[in-house]
Amino acid sequence: MNLFRYLVVIVFNCCVFSHESKGQKVFTLDDCISIAMENNIALQQVKNNALIADSNHFQALMNFLPSLNARTNYSYNFGTFFDTNAAKQVSATTNSSSPGLSSNLLLFSGFSNQYERKARWHQSESAANGIEEQKVIVRSTILGSYLNVVLDKENIIISKDRIELLEAQLDREQKRESVGVGNLDLVYSFKSQVATEKLNLVNMDNRLKSDQLVLLQALGVDLSDEYEIAPYNFKEEEVLLEAETFEGVLKTSLEYAPGVKRAQANLKASLYNFKMAKSAYLPTVSLFGSYGSNYSSNGALNPDSGALEENAGFFDQLGYNKNKFFNFSLNVPIFGNWRTRNRTQIARIGMINSELDFKQSELTITNGVQRVYLDLIAAQSTYQAAIENLVSLNQSYEFVKTRYENGNTDFFTYLESLNNKNRAEIQLANSKYSIVFRKKILDVYKGIR
Repeated sequence: MNLFRYLVVIVFNCCVFSHESKGQKVFTLDDCISIAMENNIALQQVKNNALIADSNHFQALMNFLPSLNARTNYSYNFGTFFDTNAAKQVSATTNSSSPGLSSNLLLFSGFSNQYERKARWHQSESAANGIEEQKVIVRSTILGSYLNVVLDKENIIISKDRIELLEAQLDREQKRESVGVGNLDLVYSFKSQVATEKLNLVNMDNRLKSDQLVLLQALGVDLSDEYEIAPYNFKEEEVLLEAETFEGVLKTSLEYAPGVKRAQANLKASLYNFKMAKSAYLPTVSLFGSYGSNYSSNGALNPDSGALEENAGFFDQLGYNKNKFFNFSLNVPIFGNWRTRNRTQIARIGMINSELDFKQSELTITNGVQRVYLDLIAAQSTYQAAIENLVSLNQSYEFVKTRYENGNTDFFTYLESLNNKNRAEIQLANSKYSIVFRKKILDVYKGIR
C-alpha cells in the first residue's frame, strides 16, 4: 500500500503541474504567506495608521517652533474718515494697503507640548508594533488554514487506498461467487462498504474544497481563477526535534510579542495624554511680534521732515510707515465651563483602558502559546504512539487478510482490522503534520521566520 500511496502522490503532482501549465495557479506555503501579506486589508490599514501616527509625531515636534504669517490687503474707502497715514481728515475715495509679517511663539504651555510630543512618539511606536502584530496574525492564520488543506488531502489519499483495497476484495468475492465457491452475502457486504467509503470520500473532497476556500479567502485572491495548493514536503527531522520547554517558549514569545509592545506603548501614550489634559489647568505664556507698514493714496508724513507728501509712492510710504510690535501675554485659566475637567476625566479613563488592554494582550499571547504548545505536545505523544500502533495494526491486518482470503475468518473481523489500520494511518498523518505546523506557529509567536 505504501507503494500505491507514493504513486498517488506522483500522479497528484503531475496533475498539479499539468493544470498549472493550462493556467491553474499553484501556491506553496511560502506563496500563501507572501500573497496574504500583500493583500491583507487589515495589514494595509495598520500600515496607514502608522503613517498617520508618524505624521502626528512630526507635528508634535513642530509645535515647539514659532508660527510665521505674512499678510497684505488692498482696500477702498468711499467716505469721510481720518487718514492716519496722511494725518488729516479726508472726504475722498481712498485706497490703502497694510502689508506685514507676524510671528507667535508659545513660551510656556503648562508642559502641554512636551507631553504631547512624548504621547505622539509612543503612539508612533505602538503603530509600528501594530504592523508586526498584524503580520503575526496573518502568518498564524495562513499556517492554520494551510494545515487543514494538507490534512484533507492526506486523508483523501488514505481514503482512496481504502477504497482500492475494498474494491479488490469485492472483485475477488464476485469471481468466487461466479464459480459457485463464494458467498453472495459477502459480495453485497463489500458493495455496501465500497459505496459507504465512496460517500466518505465525497464528503472529504467537499471538506477539502471548503477549507481551500477559507485559505483562498484569507489570501484575498480572485476566486474566479483556478488555484491548487501544493503539498507540503518536510524532512523527518522536523517531526523528531524535541520541543522547547513551555516556560522558555512563553518567555521568548512575550519578549517578542508585538501585540504586547503595542499595548505597552499605548499605555505610555495614554499616561502622557492624561498629563497633557491636566496641564490645561496651568497658565500659558506667549510672545507675539509683528513687522509691517501702511500705504494710503492720500499720501504720508515724511518722518525726517515732518511734512506731508501727498504724492509719496507706494514703496516710499512703506519706508515712512514701518512699525514693529512685540507683546508678551499671560493667560491664566479660571473657569472653562468644565471642559478641562471633562477632558482630564476622559484621559484618566483612557489610561485605565490602556492598562487593561496591556494585561489582555499579555493574556492573549499566553493563552495562544499555551494552546499551541499543548497541541504540539499532544501531537508528539500521538505521533510516537501512532508509529508503534500502525506497525502493529499493519501486521494484524495482513494476518487477518490472509485468514479471510483462506476462509478462516469472517468479513466483519476483516473489516474491523482494516478500519483500525486506516484510523491509525489517519492519526499518524494528522499528528505528523500537526507537529510541523504547530512548531511553525510557535516560531511565529517567537518572532522566528
